[in-house]
Amino acid sequence: MLQVVSLIKSFDGKPVLKGINLHVKENDILAFVGGNGAGKSTTLNIITGIIEEDNGIIQINGINKSSSVDYKKQFFYIPDTIQVFNHVTARNWLLFLMRIYECNKIDVLNKYIQEFDLEHDLDKQVGSYSYGMLHKLALIAAFTIHPKIIIMDEPMNGLDPHAMVTFKESLNIYVQNGGTAIFSTHLLDIAEKICTKIAILKDGKIVLQDDMDSATKTGSLESIFMENQYDEY
Repeated sequence: MLQVVSLIKSFDGKPVLKGINLHVKENDILAFVGGNGAGKSTTLNIITGIIEEDNGIIQINGINKSSSVDYKKQFFYIPDTIQVFNHVTARNWLLFLMRIYECNKIDVLNKYIQEFDLEHDLDKQVGSYSYGMLHKLALIAAFTIHPKIIIMDEPMNGLDPHAMVTFKESLNIYVQNGGTAIFSTHLLDIAEKICTKIAILKDGKIVLQDDMDSATKTGSLESIFMENQYDEY
Protein backbone atom coordinates (compact mmCIF):
# COMPACT_ATOMS: atom_id res chain seq x y z
CA MET A 1 0.00 0.00 0.00
CA LEU A 2 2.30 2.80 1.26
CA GLN A 3 6.03 2.28 1.07
CA VAL A 4 8.52 4.85 2.39
CA VAL A 5 12.21 3.97 2.10
CA SER A 6 15.19 5.90 3.49
CA LEU A 7 13.34 9.24 3.63
CA ILE A 8 15.70 12.13 4.38
CA LYS A 9 14.91 15.82 4.86
CA SER A 10 16.84 18.79 6.22
CA PHE A 11 15.87 22.42 6.73
CA ASP A 12 18.62 25.06 6.63
CA GLY A 13 21.22 22.35 7.00
CA LYS A 14 19.55 20.82 10.06
CA PRO A 15 18.51 17.15 9.62
CA VAL A 16 14.82 16.62 10.43
CA LEU A 17 14.18 13.18 8.92
CA LYS A 18 17.12 10.80 9.15
CA GLY A 19 16.16 7.80 7.04
CA ILE A 20 12.47 7.08 7.65
CA ASN A 21 11.30 3.59 6.62
CA LEU A 22 7.56 3.00 6.78
CA HIS A 23 5.40 0.19 5.39
CA VAL A 24 1.62 0.39 5.67
CA LYS A 25 -0.57 -2.42 4.32
CA GLU A 26 -4.14 -2.40 3.06
CA ASN A 27 -6.71 -2.29 5.90
CA ASP A 28 -4.15 -0.97 8.39
CA ILE A 29 -5.03 1.88 10.74
CA LEU A 30 -1.64 3.31 11.66
CA ALA A 31 -1.08 5.62 14.59
CA PHE A 32 1.93 7.81 13.77
CA VAL A 33 3.11 9.30 17.04
CA GLY A 34 6.06 11.24 18.38
CA GLY A 35 6.96 14.23 20.50
CA ASN A 36 6.83 17.82 19.29
CA GLY A 37 9.45 18.36 16.61
CA ALA A 38 9.99 14.65 15.99
CA GLY A 39 9.13 15.05 12.30
CA LYS A 40 5.58 13.71 12.08
CA SER A 41 4.06 16.59 10.11
CA THR A 42 7.15 16.84 7.91
CA THR A 43 6.83 13.16 7.03
CA LEU A 44 3.14 13.51 6.19
CA ASN A 45 3.74 16.69 4.20
CA ILE A 46 6.38 14.91 2.13
CA ILE A 47 4.21 11.83 1.55
CA THR A 48 1.36 14.07 0.38
CA GLY A 49 3.57 16.22 -1.85
CA ILE A 50 3.30 19.50 0.06
CA ILE A 51 7.05 19.63 0.48
CA GLU A 52 9.81 17.71 -1.31
CA GLU A 53 12.15 15.19 0.23
CA ASP A 54 15.92 15.47 -0.07
CA ASN A 55 16.20 11.74 -0.71
CA GLY A 56 14.14 8.58 -0.45
CA ILE A 57 11.51 6.48 -2.22
CA ILE A 58 7.76 6.94 -1.70
CA GLN A 59 5.10 4.77 -3.37
CA ILE A 60 1.38 4.16 -2.93
CA ASN A 61 0.08 0.99 -4.61
CA GLY A 62 3.33 0.80 -6.52
CA ILE A 63 2.85 4.31 -7.97
CA ASN A 64 5.82 6.59 -7.39
CA LYS A 65 5.34 10.01 -5.88
CA SER A 66 6.86 11.48 -9.04
CA SER A 67 3.77 10.29 -10.98
CA SER A 68 2.02 13.36 -9.62
CA VAL A 69 -1.68 13.10 -10.58
CA ASP A 70 -2.00 9.30 -10.48
CA TYR A 71 -0.16 9.23 -7.16
CA LYS A 72 -2.27 11.96 -5.56
CA LYS A 73 -5.53 10.27 -6.57
CA GLN A 74 -4.56 7.37 -4.30
CA PHE A 75 -5.03 9.37 -1.09
CA PHE A 76 -6.99 12.12 0.64
CA TYR A 77 -5.13 14.32 3.11
CA ILE A 78 -6.58 16.09 6.13
CA PRO A 79 -4.00 18.47 7.63
CA ASP A 80 -4.13 19.81 11.16
CA THR A 81 -4.95 23.27 9.81
CA ILE A 82 -7.45 23.10 6.96
CA GLN A 83 -7.17 25.90 4.41
CA VAL A 84 -10.28 26.56 2.29
CA PHE A 85 -11.52 29.55 0.29
CA ASN A 86 -13.57 31.38 2.92
CA HIS A 87 -16.40 32.48 0.62
CA VAL A 88 -17.14 29.00 -0.77
CA THR A 89 -20.08 27.18 0.78
CA ALA A 90 -19.44 23.85 2.44
CA ARG A 91 -21.73 22.13 -0.06
CA ASN A 92 -19.84 23.52 -3.06
CA TRP A 93 -16.49 22.64 -1.51
CA LEU A 94 -17.59 19.02 -1.04
CA LEU A 95 -18.93 18.79 -4.59
CA PHE A 96 -15.72 20.33 -5.92
CA LEU A 97 -13.60 17.71 -4.15
CA MET A 98 -15.84 14.92 -5.39
CA ARG A 99 -15.39 16.09 -8.98
CA ILE A 100 -11.61 16.11 -8.58
CA TYR A 101 -11.70 12.49 -7.40
CA GLU A 102 -14.35 11.54 -9.99
CA CYS A 103 -16.79 10.53 -7.25
CA ASN A 104 -20.55 10.82 -7.79
CA LYS A 105 -21.83 9.11 -4.64
CA ILE A 106 -24.32 11.78 -3.59
CA ASP A 107 -26.27 9.32 -1.45
CA VAL A 108 -23.12 8.46 0.48
CA LEU A 109 -22.29 12.15 0.83
CA ASN A 110 -25.73 12.89 2.27
CA LYS A 111 -25.35 9.98 4.70
CA TYR A 112 -22.11 11.35 6.14
CA ILE A 113 -23.42 14.92 6.21
CA GLN A 114 -26.24 13.72 8.42
CA GLU A 115 -24.06 11.47 10.59
CA PHE A 116 -21.59 14.29 11.27
CA ASP A 117 -24.52 16.64 11.95
CA LEU A 118 -23.70 19.29 9.34
CA GLU A 119 -26.90 19.27 7.30
CA HIS A 120 -28.05 22.61 8.74
CA ASP A 121 -24.71 24.33 8.05
CA LEU A 122 -24.01 23.05 4.55
CA ASP A 123 -24.92 26.24 2.71
CA LYS A 124 -22.91 28.48 5.00
CA GLN A 125 -19.61 29.88 3.82
CA VAL A 126 -16.67 27.84 5.03
CA GLY A 127 -15.07 30.98 6.46
CA SER A 128 -17.77 30.97 9.16
CA TYR A 129 -16.93 27.43 10.26
CA SER A 130 -15.22 26.66 13.56
CA TYR A 131 -12.06 24.56 13.73
CA GLY A 132 -14.06 21.47 14.67
CA MET A 133 -16.62 22.00 11.90
CA LEU A 134 -13.81 22.21 9.32
CA HIS A 135 -12.49 18.88 10.51
CA LYS A 136 -15.92 17.32 10.27
CA LEU A 137 -16.27 18.71 6.75
CA ALA A 138 -12.94 17.21 5.70
CA LEU A 139 -13.85 13.84 7.23
CA ILE A 140 -17.15 13.86 5.32
CA ALA A 141 -15.22 14.42 2.09
CA ALA A 142 -12.68 11.72 2.86
CA PHE A 143 -15.16 8.99 3.77
CA THR A 144 -17.43 9.85 0.83
CA ILE A 145 -14.63 9.80 -1.74
CA HIS A 146 -13.20 6.60 -0.21
CA PRO A 147 -9.65 6.79 -1.63
CA LYS A 148 -7.18 3.95 -1.21
CA ILE A 149 -5.68 5.69 1.80
CA ILE A 150 -6.68 8.55 4.09
CA ILE A 151 -3.80 10.47 5.68
CA MET A 152 -4.62 12.70 8.64
CA ASP A 153 -2.69 15.05 10.91
CA GLU A 154 -4.44 15.25 14.31
CA PRO A 155 -7.91 14.51 12.83
CA MET A 156 -9.64 14.34 16.21
CA ASN A 157 -8.69 17.86 17.25
CA GLY A 158 -11.79 19.99 17.73
CA LEU A 159 -14.29 17.14 17.40
CA ASP A 160 -17.16 17.08 19.86
CA PRO A 161 -18.07 13.75 21.54
CA HIS A 162 -20.75 12.92 18.96
CA ALA A 163 -18.36 13.60 16.06
CA MET A 164 -15.65 11.54 17.77
CA VAL A 165 -17.94 8.51 17.92
CA THR A 166 -18.99 9.06 14.31
CA PHE A 167 -15.34 9.34 13.27
CA LYS A 168 -14.45 6.02 14.88
CA GLU A 169 -17.48 4.23 13.41
CA SER A 170 -16.89 5.70 9.93
CA LEU A 171 -13.20 4.80 10.08
CA ASN A 172 -14.01 1.17 10.87
CA ILE A 173 -16.49 0.97 7.99
CA TYR A 174 -13.96 2.57 5.64
CA VAL A 175 -11.27 0.04 6.56
CA GLN A 176 -13.66 -2.91 6.41
CA ASN A 177 -14.37 -1.87 2.82
CA GLY A 178 -10.74 -1.91 1.75
CA GLY A 179 -9.48 1.44 3.01
CA THR A 180 -6.24 2.22 4.81
CA ALA A 181 -5.64 5.05 7.28
CA ILE A 182 -2.64 6.85 8.74
CA PHE A 183 -2.97 9.57 11.31
CA SER A 184 -0.69 11.42 13.66
CA THR A 185 -2.11 12.05 17.10
CA HIS A 186 -1.20 12.96 20.66
CA LEU A 187 -4.28 11.12 21.98
CA LEU A 188 -2.53 7.86 22.79
CA ASP A 189 -5.38 6.26 24.72
CA ILE A 190 -7.74 6.68 21.78
CA ALA A 191 -5.11 5.59 19.27
CA GLU A 192 -4.55 2.40 21.24
CA LYS A 193 -8.26 1.56 21.01
CA ILE A 194 -8.86 2.21 17.33
CA CYS A 195 -5.51 1.65 15.55
CA THR A 196 -4.14 -1.70 14.40
CA LYS A 197 -0.55 -0.51 13.87
CA ILE A 198 1.83 1.85 15.62
CA ALA A 199 4.90 3.77 14.44
CA ILE A 200 6.79 5.89 16.97
CA LEU A 201 9.03 8.66 15.70
CA LYS A 202 11.88 10.13 17.72
CA ASP A 203 14.44 12.68 16.52
CA GLY A 204 13.67 12.01 12.87
CA LYS A 205 13.87 8.22 13.10
CA ILE A 206 11.24 5.54 13.62
CA VAL A 207 12.16 3.75 16.84
CA LEU A 208 9.22 1.33 16.90
CA GLN A 209 6.91 -0.02 14.19
CA ASP A 210 4.65 -2.93 15.11
CA ASP A 211 1.13 -4.31 15.37
CA MET A 212 -0.74 -2.48 18.12
CA ASP A 213 -1.64 -5.70 19.94
CA SER A 214 1.96 -6.89 19.90
CA ALA A 215 3.40 -3.52 20.95
CA THR A 216 1.06 -3.18 23.92
CA LYS A 217 1.38 -6.71 25.31
CA THR A 218 3.62 -5.47 28.10
CA GLY A 219 1.90 -2.16 28.79
CA SER A 220 -0.28 0.65 27.52
CA LEU A 221 0.61 2.63 24.42
CA GLU A 222 1.34 5.58 26.69
CA SER A 223 3.94 3.58 28.63
CA ILE A 224 5.45 2.14 25.42
CA PHE A 225 5.68 5.64 23.97
CA MET A 226 7.40 6.99 27.07
CA GLU A 227 9.88 4.09 27.11
CA ASN A 228 10.83 4.80 23.50
CA GLN A 229 11.02 8.58 23.94
CA TYR A 230 12.90 8.83 27.22
CA ASP A 231 15.63 6.36 28.12
CA GLU A 232 15.32 7.16 31.79
CA TYR A 233 11.59 6.46 31.95
